[in-house]
Amino acid sequence: MSMIHNRRWFVVLAAAFAVVALGQMANASSGPGGATCSGGSVAPGTYSSLQISGACKVDAGSVSVEHDLTVLPGAALLASYGGTDKDPVGSNLNVGGNIYVMAGAILALGCEPENYICTNDPDQSVGSYFTRDSVGGSILAEDALTVLVHLTTVQHDILMTGGGGGVSCSRSLPVLGGSPPYGDFEDVIVGGNLSITKFQSCWLGLFRVTVGLNVEFNDNVNADPDSNEMGTNSILGNLSCAGNNPMPQLGDSAGSLSNVFGHALGQCANSALTR
Repeated sequence: MSMIHNRRWFVVLAAAFAVVALGQMANASSGPGGATCSGGSVAPGTYSSLQISGACKVDAGSVSVEHDLTVLPGAALLASYGGTDKDPVGSNLNVGGNIYVMAGAILALGCEPENYICTNDPDQSVGSYFTRDSVGGSILAEDALTVLVHLTTVQHDILMTGGGGGVSCSRSLPVLGGSPPYGDFEDVIVGGNLSITKFQSCWLGLFRVTVGLNVEFNDNVNADPDSNEMGTNSILGNLSCAGNNPMPQLGDSAGSLSNVFGHALGQCANSALTR
């Protein structure tokens, strides 16, 4: 695929996600302004800004945030409750500004069949539900415990620095069904840069992600030998990898080498197709 065609594909997908997001914002009920969720369900509607201070879910209907959403230290936000084309009564999250994920916090944004089944999907084996989430700014995570992003468009950057809870798979997170802390980005559109650095956890993956600019994947150390998996991505700029353990790999994902339209550098020099 030529770079020009790939850019067109990126623009078409981004525009489609944007139309959905704008439609949802217009149909949402108006809210009184900024709010804080300390636990339970976030009431559906539109907020000026939103802070998450406890274990909160977007599961009662769609939520729109005009400006920034912040997951405070140690808090958790689970936005993984979807719908279908025939029954689109999902609980989507659309943020006009940035999503900040702070130290020790958990973010699960988006869900889809097979790769990250929606929590409310009646079929927990393959699934048919999905979300339609969007972020108008960036996702910025610093020392976050877990960041999971699926089927979401992010207009600017995803920057994740540090975090992960340590190089181990032994820790159990009840809010995530007992899984250990990990990082996962799948079926995501990123308009700007994607940077994942110094994440230490059980497992980390990057699949079917389209990135408008550059990807930095550096100094990520994870306990699972099948970790640091990446494949079937489309990167319009450069892919730079250094200091990762294990080295970036396809692993058992059954994915394909990522398409890189700039340069593939460092540990990723031989694990991507350059155009």
